Amino acid sequence: MRQLKWTPAVVLALMLSACDKADNGDGGLAQSPDRLISLFDPVAASAVIPFPNDGLFTGTTDGTLNIPNPANAPFVTAANRLDGFSTVASAFTDLIGRVDLGSANAPGSIVIINTRTFSALTPGVDYRVQRSTAIDPLTGRPLDALRSRLLIEWLKPLAPATTYLVAVTRALVSEEGVHAEPADLFRVVLSSRTVDEQFASGTEPALTTLSPAQRAALENVRQLYQNRILPALAAAGIARENLVIAWPFTTQSVGVTLSRLAATVTPQPMTLVATGLTTQDVIPALPPVADVYIGSLTLPYYLADAAATSEDGDFLINGAPDNPLNSFWRADPAVVSSGNTPTGIPCGAIAPSESTTGCFPQPRARASQRVPVLVTIPNANSGRTMPASGWPVVVFQHGITGNRSQMLPIAPALAAAGFAVVAIDLPLHGLPPGHALRAGTDAFPPSLRPTERTFDLDLVNNTTGAPGADGTADASGTHFINLSSLLTSRDNLRQAEADLMTLSASLAGAVILGGDFMPNGNRFDGNVPTRYVGHSLGAIVTASFLGADPGTGAAVLAMPGGGLAKLLDASASFGPRIAAGLLAASGGSIREGNDTYVSCPG
Repeated sequence: MRQLKWTPAVVLALMLSACDKADNGDGGLAQSPDRLISLFDPVAASAVIPFPNDGLFTGTTDGTLNIPNPANAPFVTAANRLDGFSTVASAFTDLIGRVDLGSANAPGSIVIINTRTFSALTPGVDYRVQRSTAIDPLTGRPLDALRSRLLIEWLKPLAPATTYLVAVTRALVSEEGVHAEPADLFRVVLSSRTVDEQFASGTEPALTTLSPAQRAALENVRQLYQNRILPALAAAGIARENLVIAWPFTTQSVGVTLSRLAATVTPQPMTLVATGLTTQDVIPALPPVADVYIGSLTLPYYLADAAATSEDGDFLINGAPDNPLNSFWRADPAVVSSGNTPTGIPCGAIAPSESTTGCFPQPRARASQRVPVLVTIPNANSGRTMPASGWPVVVFQHGITGNRSQMLPIAPALAAAGFAVVAIDLPLHGLPPGHALRAGTDAFPPSLRPTERTFDLDLVNNTTGAPGADGTADASGTHFINLSSLLTSRDNLRQAEADLMTLSASLAGAVILGGDFMPNGNRFDGNVPTRYVGHSLGAIVTASFLGADPGTGAAVLAMPGGGLAKLLDASASFGPRIAAGLLAASGGSIREGNDTYVSCPG
């Protein structure tokens, strides 16, 4: 399905209600107790439409969303750099009346069509319909007391870069057994007659409440349905007479950028130096079966560090310490895909996007960053000797707020099995000042000395979490999840995945030195696949990395998760911090439990 054209006036109306519906009044459910009616008014000031909705692409020049954002809300700014909607966030539409959930989950009541395959999703397998538990932000009352929300929750991720059509049919019934019917203005949209013809005939009283400009905007919507949506639904066997509400939405490109990086990754310099310590010297409870090495690896860095210079759209200040909190992966405008946007526009026909998209998938490397590496290699106490081809390697990726030293407890077991273990930090993570294995100690010669990935930022009080320096470097991972710049949070994850690609490609060429800085005969085996262990957030990062790089070896993913926004929201540790951050970033409009908070995060 090609891009769907909506007028700017309609788009603004859509956005006003996309994640924060206006109150229907105290009568919400009581206005029509014997009826079940879809809510659809795309041209009123307090418009009500289903969400997500492809109308929010209207006016785009670069194939990304174009949601009106007069208040410059940071979460809307971030969304407008995406080329589609989430593949996991719920969809919803509202009705007056009390919906029978059993009928909502029955085949035929809600039909969702993948327009790429022209196949329908299966209720109970691909999705389920739930009641909303959200609170109406204007009244403080449960949303379900004002209207019925059909919350469509995906049981599997949707296909990326794909347009879906959602149709709610008259098979949907109320708790009283009454069949659903379309809203007055949706009935106007379904008609083959123009809005002006229907207005002149007096057959649709709802049109008498609209201004000429509103009727013109509604006619644009009607033509969209007549020319694109209704024919597609008819081909799927859904007649317009059977429709209660219908709408299209398109998912964003997923994995294109990481797959491109995996296909073009090149080995980078990596040097390791023996510390003279064993695992037991570092952690007395461990057996002394592996020697500890520290070193550095040069990585292409697609985000900004504190030394970065200003660039349009990044809100960077030359040399500002908080630059790492405000940058995102910027697209290389010279690298253009030969395909189309998710909505069907040829990539060559649009302007370059600011952030990476399916059409502009290549990020611009801003710098080469030398990062610290921690390694253990089996010693004589392990009972193992290095194979002729070198040591096989297990790469360990730590979890959020952790650091590379978390690999040490598993190193003895892996040494006993004959494996070297290699670990680097996630972006904005690292060891604190004074740590024996930290970068910058005497064990690192200046020519090899890396920079901790925390950049030793001191932007918050480590005790209270309040903004402002306290004279102590902020703890590892403090700034990894950044609610004031959601693209930075996304790209911290993608940077971690790209880092694993570079690390894996660089292992075979690593230079391993003894304490005298001379080669000591150890090397890594470049002929066997590298294995991986990811813990918690490290498992999430490792899973995405494995999906982008099919040539990798076996992996253990310990305590991973999916749907990261909801996963963190449900965390007893991070949930309260996220709720407070969203409240602050939205100026108080995204409050935990309210309509916007529950419905919109993906």
